[in-house]
Amino acid sequence: MSNPEGSVNPYAPKFDPEDPTGKTLIIPVFFLYPEHATSDAVIEFVEDTTFGAHLAVMFPRDAAASLRQPWDTEGKYVDGSLVVYAMTRRRRLLKVWRKMTLRDVCRAAGGGAVGPDGKGDGLEVKDGVLKFRGGSERRGGTEVGGRV
Repeated sequence: MSNPEGSVNPYAPKFDPEDPTGKTLIIPVFFLYPEHATSDAVIEFVEDTTFGAHLAVMFPRDAAASLRQPWDTEGKYVDGSLVVYAMTRRRRLLKVWRKMTLRDVCRAAGGGAVGPDGKGDGLEVKDGVLKFRGGSERRGGTEVGGRV
């Protein structure tokens, strides 16, 4: 999937072929870690999967130091101590809780917020990818959902 800026994303959003209703979305999701100027990708994030399920795999609690991300020299990025935020088109920052699914976050990001141009809000999508910001114990943003 290409865009006017010329970048290409080979992992386009699609509907889950195993869903008999044909309505479950699978979309690539990037997790950005500004503190370390790096990112991770979940190529096929199914919309009804929780963020906690992905974080538990990406940052296992009991992982040996040798299995941690090489940029996490302090061992701060572990499941249970992470905070994830979603940026909306209207530049609202939403805190994403562990028990939230991608579908929950999409609904919360819409939130009925309509701007002066009459357009609604929603998650920011670039090149067919949703981007989330992750960090260890960051503060701020609008809280939506339950515990992280």
